[in-house]
Amino acid sequence: MLFGNALGEALAVQMVIGNAVQVPDGLFTPASTLTSVLTMGIGNEMMGTVYSDVLWSLALLLLAMSFVFISIIHFIERKGGLNANGR
Repeated sequence: MLFGNALGEALAVQMVIGNAVQVPDGLFTPASTLTSVLTMGIGNEMMGTVYSDVLWSLALLLLAMSFVFISIIHFIERKGGLNANGR
């Protein structure tokens, strides 16, 4: 549950890392997250353009990453590594 909450805090992370649409040069340079790129671009782009296709591909990548992380957490819970309280 806590891991899911951490993934969902996109706005806080977006404000902390600077939300710059660029490839970061180092650890402390501004960057952006997949979620912030999607939320800022998907509403302003016409369907059928290359950028729209890129945004939908990013959405699919984000969905796949979420599925993998959730599957890993469920696997750990079934093995008895975590109890219902998340400890």
